[in-house]
This record gives sequence, structure tokens and C-alpha cells, in this order.
Amino acid sequence: MKLPAAPLERDPPEADKSIVFFGEALPSRAQDAAIKHSENCDLLIAIGSSLVVYPAAFMPVYAKEAGAKLVIINIGETPCDNFADIVINGKAGETMAEIVKMVKP
Repeated sequence: MKLPAAPLERDPPEADKSIVFFGEALPSRAQDAAIKHSENCDLLIAIGSSLVVYPAAFMPVYAKEAGAKLVIINIGETPCDNFADIVINGKAGETMAEIVKMVKP
């Protein structure tokens, strides 16, 4: 089964910028869309994130509060581990490669 890609809603000035540097604010439309998707998902998988940089670190909280399952794949502990449904301690790339092998026909 192939899942459709989620459409990105961006204003034209933001379309050229796909990187947010440390200390920069996340564009408001991107943040609003992330919150909306987090609050409406069935499953949120946080991959390779310490989940300590806000506002992105709130997304697992929004998802769990809305009833979603939460999977965290990270080499170190995160503040969200205690309420995650599954925590996989490992390198993101290696872990995802193994997961793909398991689910790919």
C-alpha cells in the first residue's frame, strides 16, 4: 500500500525556504499545518529527534492528546518516551532500513 503525500500549504515567499535555522521561527502556516496534522493523525512517528526544540516538540503531545499512537525512534532518550506507545532506541537510518525490510513485500 502506498500512502499519499500530505500537501504542503505554503505562501509563495516560503516556498523557496525549506530550512529553519536554529533560533529562527517556524513559518506560522507550516506550524499551523503541523498542529492540524498532529491533532488529526492516527499514528505519529518521531524519527531521529531529541524532541526538545519547540514548537516541533509539541507535535507528539498534540497527537497523543487527540488519541493517536506514538512511536519514537531515536538514539537517545526524549521527554516524550514515558508516554509513547513504542520507543525504539537506535540510529534512525539503520532502524528505518530494518523496518522497511520487514514491511516491504
